[in-house]
Amino acid sequence: MCGICGFIERRSIATGDGEALDRMLARIAHRGPDGEGRSVETRGDWKVALGHRRLSIIDLETGAQPMESARAKITYNGELYNFRALRHALEARGHVFRTKSDTEALLGHVSEHGPDGLAALSGMFAFALWDEPSQSLLLARDRAGIKPLYYGELPGGGLVFASELASLMAHPAVDRTLSQDGLVSYFFSDYVAPPHTMIAGAKKLRPGHYVVWKDGGLSEQKAFWRIPAPRSIRETGATDEELARELWRTLDGAVERQLVADVPVGIFLSGGLDSSAVATLARARTGPTTKAFSIAFDDPTFDESTYARSVARSIGAVHVEETLHEQDLIDVVDGALDRLDEPLADPSYLPTYLLSRLAAKHVKVVLGGDGGDELFGGYPTYRAHDHARHYGRLPALLRDRVVAPLVARLPVDDRYQSLEWKIRRFTQRFDDDPVTRHLRWMSSVDLPDLRRALPGSGGVLPETTRALLPATGDALHRILALDFSTYMSGSVLTKVDRASMAHGLEVRPPLLDNAMLEFAFSLPSSYKLRGGTTKYLFKRAARGHVPYDIIARPKKGFGIPLAAWMRGALREPIAAVVERSPVWDSGFVDRETFRTWNREHQGKRADRSKPLWALLVLHHWLSRSIA
Repeated sequence: MCGICGFIERRSIATGDGEALDRMLARIAHRGPDGEGRSVETRGDWKVALGHRRLSIIDLETGAQPMESARAKITYNGELYNFRALRHALEARGHVFRTKSDTEALLGHVSEHGPDGLAALSGMFAFALWDEPSQSLLLARDRAGIKPLYYGELPGGGLVFASELASLMAHPAVDRTLSQDGLVSYFFSDYVAPPHTMIAGAKKLRPGHYVVWKDGGLSEQKAFWRIPAPRSIRETGATDEELARELWRTLDGAVERQLVADVPVGIFLSGGLDSSAVATLARARTGPTTKAFSIAFDDPTFDESTYARSVARSIGAVHVEETLHEQDLIDVVDGALDRLDEPLADPSYLPTYLLSRLAAKHVKVVLGGDGGDELFGGYPTYRAHDHARHYGRLPALLRDRVVAPLVARLPVDDRYQSLEWKIRRFTQRFDDDPVTRHLRWMSSVDLPDLRRALPGSGGVLPETTRALLPATGDALHRILALDFSTYMSGSVLTKVDRASMAHGLEVRPPLLDNAMLEFAFSLPSSYKLRGGTTKYLFKRAARGHVPYDIIARPKKGFGIPLAAWMRGALREPIAAVVERSPVWDSGFVDRETFRTWNREHQGKRADRSKPLWALLVLHHWLSRSIA
């Protein structure tokens, strides 16, 4: 696991001085504290620079990058779990290997097959490969978007790329002007969805996509993998119990593959079903010294530590736990936000940052449970779509004249995902179209408020990956695919990547292994949500392996008391930002709207904590990165 960066510039108009690559590498030093590599060469009219920061996990002695072969050179961030199979296939064709690294297997495979070989890669990755015969550069990102990759076009047909936006922005020719599309996406979703970024001069590569640069021209983003449509129940050809056993075997294989490392591997353990299943399978393959890492909260509303301890005892793992008080989280705000290369307003980033700090004191690699909710239908929101069908049959007059006024009178409840919060979100963001409805339910700022906060947005849905969703009449399957390609990669995986890499820690998610993706997306949604039971098949698969109280407990997120913070410890900071911030200099964001929202929140007339937190995060980023 590492950080990568580089650029291609036309020599006659090069704007990057000799220190550009040094500055770019310095911005991602935290991603690779174990070593640094660089390559700067001229190829005709072009200067080709590749940089790499290394976190040593596999082949500690000889896996340094950039790595080159007779025909190609690569800088790569990630882990390939099928690199041995790729290596054997290359050896059968006469390739002689100099190292034991997955990097050399990736280099040989992709230089031989080009973009056509990307679908065969199983792992998490983002890489740049310079192909000498064709004088071209290939940028690619894994199917789930576990590892990030940014790129931008430079004057004269050049290209710049990096693992993090802050690194890319260290190149002097990058246009750092704020992007209105990026701002709209950010305030709507808490993150900036690809292909946009927060600046005009950069794009984000979509998960499962690649681009090719050649002779001063850059291709459009192209998909090498798409989420498939599900089979019918008849096509599965198996009973529920047989499919449950297949699910567990598939996950076990994924865990086995992702435990491969030349350093000890630990486990993130929240006490939820996903991390508990991964921990159970991992511990069976490791030993009694395996460490499971958890965070406890002194606020019982947010604490899950009892469940994490229960799982750790049941599997016989060494449980390493840290109890957080509210002040611990407040104290880390500035330091944690400093590690965000691009604004991310998911407040669970803070406890994830502290969990990663805890684990990094003991290990360099952990397995995590990310992806299970999106693959197997774990969020309560999925159940709400069933209720929405009935609610949509009510006359619009009844919804507008009776339901809406009653909901408006509900007192604001600061508790995490309280009943009041759910009722408001369900009714006030209802839409007949399931995809639009789901996006609005998941958003931090709904469309009418988005129009007020960013007048230039028009109050319409930000660009999404709707066109990439599978063509199927299974509505829930499309919603799961939507969350997989937007919220999961844009928020969940970004949060984990930045929080962990801030401490030089690699997090591997076995639930997002290729085999798990193919199995999960082949299933009709009735195996995921059945009779009001979320994760139906996954829960059935976990029976007899994971304690029953873990399987049966309701879903609980990794939350913090954000609404209360905004009226307490963060009251003065947010008031200061509302009055004075580089955010207002852009002309895109309406200050008076945020003044009103802050007054409403402080007076407990409405919960405006999410957009206020998003504003605070954006202010911090702008003050550090652009202003």
